[in-house]
Amino acid sequence: MSAASKVRRARLGDIVKRLFPKVMQKIFKECVSPRGLQGKYQQKHITIDFTENEISLMEKLPNIDDFTIELCYKILRHENVFREPSCKWGNVPHDSEVEIGDDVQRILNATNDVIIRKSEEISELWYQEFQKRTQEILKRVDKFLGQNTSIQLYQTIQSSNINLTDILQDLALMQQVNVIQAVDIDSEKIERYSRVSRVIIDTFPNILRDIIRSNISANKLYQMCLPHLNSFSIDQKTILNNLQSSHSYDSMDITLIYKLLRQFLLVHPPTKGWGSNPDKVDINLADDVERIRRYRNQLAHRCSIDIDKNEFDDYFNNFCDIGNRMDLNFFHKTNYEQEIKGHKTCSMDMQMQTKYKNALKQLENIKLQFEKKPIKFFWGETFDRSLRNLRSILKEGKSEEGRPKVRLQIIFQSEEEVETTIAILNSLKDEINEDLNGIEFIVATKGSIILHIDILPQLLEADELLQSNLTLLLRKILERITASNTESIDMVVLLVEEFTQWNASKPIEHSVYLNFEIEAELLETDDMIEEQLRKLSYAIFKNPNGSGTNTNTTATLLPIVLENIPNTTAAVIQAQTPVKYNLPVSVNFRQQLNIKRSINENQNISSCIKIGNALVFTDNDNYRLIICNSGETDLHHIPLSYTLRYITKVDSNTIAVSCTYDKIILIINIFTRSVTKKIKTSDYCYGISYNDNNLYVVISGVMIRVIDMTGKVISNIYLPSNHITDITVDRNRLVYKDSTSISCCSLDGKFVWKFKNGKFKDLRRMTTDDDGNVYVTSYNTNIVVVVSDDGKLYRELLNKSDGLNRPCGIYFDKKEMILLVSNFHDGEAILFDVKSKPT
Repeated sequence: MSAASKVRRARLGDIVKRLFPKVMQKIFKECVSPRGLQGKYQQKHITIDFTENEISLMEKLPNIDDFTIELCYKILRHENVFREPSCKWGNVPHDSEVEIGDDVQRILNATNDVIIRKSEEISELWYQEFQKRTQEILKRVDKFLGQNTSIQLYQTIQSSNINLTDILQDLALMQQVNVIQAVDIDSEKIERYSRVSRVIIDTFPNILRDIIRSNISANKLYQMCLPHLNSFSIDQKTILNNLQSSHSYDSMDITLIYKLLRQFLLVHPPTKGWGSNPDKVDINLADDVERIRRYRNQLAHRCSIDIDKNEFDDYFNNFCDIGNRMDLNFFHKTNYEQEIKGHKTCSMDMQMQTKYKNALKQLENIKLQFEKKPIKFFWGETFDRSLRNLRSILKEGKSEEGRPKVRLQIIFQSEEEVETTIAILNSLKDEINEDLNGIEFIVATKGSIILHIDILPQLLEADELLQSNLTLLLRKILERITASNTESIDMVVLLVEEFTQWNASKPIEHSVYLNFEIEAELLETDDMIEEQLRKLSYAIFKNPNGSGTNTNTTATLLPIVLENIPNTTAAVIQAQTPVKYNLPVSVNFRQQLNIKRSINENQNISSCIKIGNALVFTDNDNYRLIICNSGETDLHHIPLSYTLRYITKVDSNTIAVSCTYDKIILIINIFTRSVTKKIKTSDYCYGISYNDNNLYVVISGVMIRVIDMTGKVISNIYLPSNHITDITVDRNRLVYKDSTSISCCSLDGKFVWKFKNGKFKDLRRMTTDDDGNVYVTSYNTNIVVVVSDDGKLYRELLNKSDGLNRPCGIYFDKKEMILLVSNFHDGEAILFDVKSKPT
């Protein structure tokens, strides 16, 4: 063994011993607050299997000077503070993969390489390549940290003298970093479920939207739905009622589009008819519509998220086939097949997995309802809602003439011998039904195993009746199949949705919609309603000259929307309780500002704030802040090298701006027009709000990170939302939004309320007043909506007639009661005076 190879190994050992731990500690401090971690550790909120040495190091928190590479890695992964490597933990990143997670993995790999490699295996070429790769890693880490300390430490260590014997002895005692430590044994199955979920949540709805969009306009579909609105759920009615104003199908889900395509015969029926499982050779458009609906239900009705590799591959093969046929159907103007392939292989970190896993589970929210060993019965919200409606009908004594029984499906979720079991059950149908009263087994079909059951509605009247009858039937079935000895069987119960074809109504050539406000008391009895309608009809059809008309006219009364009207009990309570709502009474135009230098200048104003007389705007296209005063006599620009998105006021001189795709927050003094601090974030940063010396920042759309003004992480708040974009901290609460809803939670993340109305889409920015009312811009509908501080009431405050044209930025000056709204494209901002109700 040459002396030179020993020196090379010792030099590399010095990097592993002195450099890499310090670099990992720097990354750790950037992403995790040591003091915050100390609190979580003391409260036993960290579920990591620490070694004895690691426990002693954790006891020293917030001091992390002796944290090992492996301990830093364990906690960074447990806290999930940045995206995992594209290659997944424990593998070798590709040279093109250069996110911070990729470089953390490279540090782990490099450490293990040096530990296991013998001196004679370290050639001069291998040594030089290692040094080169290390420097590249350190430069990227320094860029992530916003400093150059890592590369400086490397240079210091490289130029220092080493004790050859000591370092080689230390290397001999070192253990490899265990990169598998934090991996859950079921993580692969969960990831498969999340990838399949992404197709169901993102791609399949878009396919069906393209199909219905290509067959009928939104306005025409709305007219067709009017006579049948009572056939839809409350949520579906809201979506349909908004078709006329939105002209968009974007809020429609798979279930609603399937129902519309089928009921109105908007596409030719599937080969085997609606509701039947298509054969593999059935490849018409409607066959794939039926498949999409079935895949959606099949996955949403699972009570387990485990998907093995063969099942996963089978799903994606079938999904890709659907995507390919859809691309052909739309003459290759779509790219669904490639999109689906991307879902199968794209980088998916833990946050994305959680997002799509939860989104699919929440479609039906399947829960364990009761257990009569060995059978566990599950059902979701759709069945539960149907059950409540049925029981209400039974309680009121309404007959179900022409439908003496209800059809149920029961799905065996864990059944191995599917084909054999189906054959046995269908051959013993009469034997199974013998001695059963009011419940009848019809047929078993494939899909795990699905049992079709007819049951008298009266047997569903109470939980005990439902449980006992289902248990009796299932026990008779289990006696006849091999699964009878199994320890536990999961059953999902579904109500079969009937599709009664609606009678086609004659098209109305010219419809006139009349809207009236009428006191509720005047509709209290049929006679009173008749009297009011008689007066209305006389007023409407009386000719200007006073003579009547002989035209025969048919009028239809549309359903009254009662969702915001309290029931009798609630009305009594409300009458006895002082009204606390303080929605603004009026807004008055104050001033319009033009913040464009020239007509030909392109601007995209995404956010705005008002600090005293200074108005500040983020100009995305031109990488700058625009500052003017309310007198519009002074206009300044602060050029920056980042794409500015969200903005918050820190004090009378200072603002903080989040630059989403640059993963950086800028602290800017607007009077000196200088950047005073840059704070790097671990991922894309969206909405930002300042409160009590801390910044609250949306990270990656799925959590709120609380950081102090030096950039230290105080805590992370995870919220139940698919994609959070903007937040504001107000009165010890967090108000946050995605593109279609506004939600509120406490500062520790406990959910308080949610507001959603299908009319308001593409919500952009928000602000609050002193009463806690939330003001939000609705970009596509040119509206500013204000929502009460408990999320129960709302009002359209401003619209296009007030000068709104794709409004985006919004800010409420609480001191002067002035609302500032900025339009996205035209370089215009408008100030309004706001008047509130007296408390």
